[in-house]
Amino acid sequence: MSKSEKHIYLLIVTVLMYISFGLLTSVIGVIIDKFQVQYDVSLAVAALLPFAFFLAYGLTSIPFGIAMDKYGAKSVLLLGMVLMTVGSFLFYLSNHYMVVIFMIFLVGVGVTAIQIAGNPFIRELDSPANYTMNLTIIIGIGSLGYAFSPVLVPLVQANGYTWNTVYLLFGIINALILLMLSFAKFPEIIIEEEERIHFSNIATLIKNPIIVTYGLGIFFYVGAEVGVSSYIITYMSKIHGVSNTDSFWNEGSLLYSAFPSKAALVVGLFWLLQAFGRLIISPMMKHIGERKIFIVHSLGTVISLIVALLGNVTTSLIAFAFVGYFTSASFTALFSATINSFEEYHGTISGILGTAIVGGAFVGWLVGATGEMLDMNWAMGINILAFGYVFYLAVFGKGKLDINENQN
Repeated sequence: MSKSEKHIYLLIVTVLMYISFGLLTSVIGVIIDKFQVQYDVSLAVAALLPFAFFLAYGLTSIPFGIAMDKYGAKSVLLLGMVLMTVGSFLFYLSNHYMVVIFMIFLVGVGVTAIQIAGNPFIRELDSPANYTMNLTIIIGIGSLGYAFSPVLVPLVQANGYTWNTVYLLFGIINALILLMLSFAKFPEIIIEEEERIHFSNIATLIKNPIIVTYGLGIFFYVGAEVGVSSYIITYMSKIHGVSNTDSFWNEGSLLYSAFPSKAALVVGLFWLLQAFGRLIISPMMKHIGERKIFIVHSLGTVISLIVALLGNVTTSLIAFAFVGYFTSASFTALFSATINSFEEYHGTISGILGTAIVGGAFVGWLVGATGEMLDMNWAMGINILAFGYVFYLAVFGKGKLDINENQN
């Protein structure tokens, strides 16, 4: 029996965990306007939803990495699933906007735990030679959660339920996965010394120009990704007058019952095309090179977003979906370029880069606050600047992407 066959049950549970945190991540882009209306708060306050969710990455990535070293993957994964489950149920039961925001933070902490422990843990479920392939496949399947979640909210409402009922569904799903996880038998994991997080090295590494520039790259990239995906519905409503009940299809048709909101469908396509893009560019890298793909796709991200802001309703919807596709290369390129630039301290560097995901909190909130004070065109302009910095790194960055690069 091969190693992968021996751990098939655990592999299935891991895939389900990735799908679950995908559901919880992308749904935020659909509930912001509903949260704003239900609790009668400003857009700046509603923008605290993605802020709270991604703040969890900045506060807990390194602590969870240390906990992974000390207590093992199962303890961290179980804690993550408990937080995701409890946070989802309490979100559904909450009736005060501050409690809801805190529950989003709690869910974000759980999602962070799953990602920090899950990515290295997947390596132990099969031969190390298959790690990259398995991680790509699991992340790709998990992206189904990102794609499906945005259309789930209007679908639930179309069937007579309140929008926050999706969190009741998420709570039930997470509880079932938690039950499955608790019965799983975990293999013994040996963590190499260079994979561990060392606080003594952090002070030195954060002064390194590569860490600084590419850490900012991840900060701005994730921030702009959140700043676009979380506000597509708000943008289409405020700029083009497209409500969350407008559909591409006639009421009563089969497609209308499945996709009652065109804006929510585009949010789903944003994530689906991003996942599709990651799958198709992976084999291209061997023939074209990672840097060239990074340059083309980061430029495509900026151009698509500009088109989305300048175009009419139809053009804007299509362009927003394509922003999702073109973002497919950026995060992995920024991460790989940093890791490949160092011969050691990869665990500590990964923790630093994971902390930089907190950009989703600050840039995401800034987009919402700017949309409240000025308008959504100005707000989306912040994302253009952030993606522009990523394009700058793609062209002029000193991080090592391709194996044969001679950069320092």
